[in-house]
Amino acid sequence: MVELIDGKKIASRILNELKIEVSKLHAAGIFPRLVVFLAGGDPASISYTKIKKKRAEEIGLAVDLISFPSSVSKHELAQAIEKANREKGVSGILVQLPLPPSLPAQEILDLVLPDLDVDCLNSENKRRLADGDDFRFYPPAPAAIMEILENYNVGLAGHIVLVGSGQLIGKPLASMLLSRKISFEIANRQTQNFGELVAKADVLISAVGKPGLITGDMVKPGVVVIDAGAAGSEKGEILGDVEVRSVSEKARLLAAVPGGVGPVTVAMVLRNVVKSAQRQTKLPGSESLLGRKAA
Repeated sequence: MVELIDGKKIASRILNELKIEVSKLHAAGIFPRLVVFLAGGDPASISYTKIKKKRAEEIGLAVDLISFPSSVSKHELAQAIEKANREKGVSGILVQLPLPPSLPAQEILDLVLPDLDVDCLNSENKRRLADGDDFRFYPPAPAAIMEILENYNVGLAGHIVLVGSGQLIGKPLASMLLSRKISFEIANRQTQNFGELVAKADVLISAVGKPGLITGDMVKPGVVVIDAGAAGSEKGEILGDVEVRSVSEKARLLAAVPGGVGPVTVAMVLRNVVKSAQRQTKLPGSESLLGRKAA
């Protein structure tokens, strides 16, 4: 029988640890602040930013949520980000994606100072991760996946397949696995033997954003499945890549959407904010947070 991964439970543990670290910062007279920029009225983006704000405030982090209409100009948004870069007490800046189509997303993300880029989406931070250089933050969603696998004692010596090679999850997760000398294969739209690769997987991680992409007849018995895909339905639901009912009949462990990777990803964003605050103030603790294998 499949065991469903409880992302909320993992996230709760991480947030409790972070709450202690934040209280130490407060005791030293340091009050970390996260600035979140939201452009447009995408329902999923609004929901995500509200969740991040709520969880941050629960552990004692201040959050400035700065919203713009979808008509916001590149210049106006750039000015706001550059202002936040200079503000004292800011420990992290996050630009909620997706941005309106009229805005050049990577140019906007590159305006965030690398030391404050808690989403690890600045080009410099992505390059450092890909090159294996000393980097500032682990990307939150890939870090959440690694945290889940470690929490459930999932061995990574078997056949690992990543479905999707996107900028948010697929590529940075591949970099993280390579840095640990873990072998894996990538399957995407151009993969000729997609079904064959998926069928061989002992650990299958999907991050495409295509509901129903992975079904039970595609996977082998005993597989570990991590669904990191997310797409909105016509009813306003958030759906993953995995068809839960049929895959549950084959998998031994499943991180489904919602409730799997998502809550842990939020916790990882806030872990990066706390790391940043500790580094800025040179207080002890950032080394231990960075040193965690799945952080």
